[in-house]
Amino acid sequence: MVRAGVDAASQMVVGVLGPTGVGKTAVGVELAAMLGTRVISCDSLQIYRGLPILTNQPSGAERCGVRHEMVGIAEPLEEWSAAQYARAVRPLIEQDLETGGAALLVGGTGLYMRAAVAPLAAPPPAPRVLQQELEARAAIEGPAALHAELSRLDPAAAAAIDPRNVRRLVRALAVVKTSVSVEGDEVRWSGRSDLWDPIYYHHTMLVGLTLPRTELYARINLRTQHMLQQGAVAEVAAILEQHGRTEEGRRALERGIGKAIGFRLLAAHLEGEMSLEEVEEKLSAATRAYARRQLTWMRKMPGVVIMSICGLGPGAVAADIVAQVRAGNE
Repeated sequence: MVRAGVDAASQMVVGVLGPTGVGKTAVGVELAAMLGTRVISCDSLQIYRGLPILTNQPSGAERCGVRHEMVGIAEPLEEWSAAQYARAVRPLIEQDLETGGAALLVGGTGLYMRAAVAPLAAPPPAPRVLQQELEARAAIEGPAALHAELSRLDPAAAAAIDPRNVRRLVRALAVVKTSVSVEGDEVRWSGRSDLWDPIYYHHTMLVGLTLPRTELYARINLRTQHMLQQGAVAEVAAILEQHGRTEEGRRALERGIGKAIGFRLLAAHLEGEMSLEEVEEKLSAATRAYARRQLTWMRKMPGVVIMSICGLGPGAVAADIVAQVRAGNE
């Protein structure tokens, strides 16, 4: 294995990160063509079938020009994790390195990319029955009750989770209750102490794309408009009709494709609780907040090459990345 920043053989894994709306997909298409490889998508929501518009999956033209993996391969109710994603893409990475010398991951889910390129300690999955019990409690008692219990068992974990985020609360509390060990008065559980100290499987270069915030936000706002105009409402309606007619189905969606930003908002609109104008405003705001979290994650990753792409087209950005790949292999 190769520690971050250490030179290795000519084979290289290239990871392109960046906030939603920055233009990663277009750069990835150009970069894949230049490197003679395919794009391995690294997006925790584009893996699902059913919401290609809302999750901003690559267009037909983009997928026709360059092969994309890990797009639309999961059923809406499936629950995926970073560890599961890593198990799925590592054989693809190995194959691309062997056949062409380069593997390319493109996407905005930093934890998934981190898990794919280097070992990542993670607690074992909690029993499904326990998660279901906690989901039922959240529905009856409210998420505040779960957050209070998590605060008692693991204050650090509770401090990092929004008390309103039921999905994350259930996940964290299930893991804590499954793997907790008590020594005297100290309560400990398995965390990710190696998260920011990766030892890469292969020579790896991570590139983080950025734009001035005003330009990025303008792109996000425009993309939100396009999503609503191009059929995102109909997508959510079809998913709800097929899977969300029962309370159990709704809870299952929350563990799967229902995590998509905007899904709940559009569901509320379809139930008459919110106008489309309100959806657009709230969806744009939620996407901008998500972009800020992506930028924070990207900048915390060690060794990431931060690249401002202001004023540059996808081809120019890809050419710059290729030049850095070649320089890193000299």
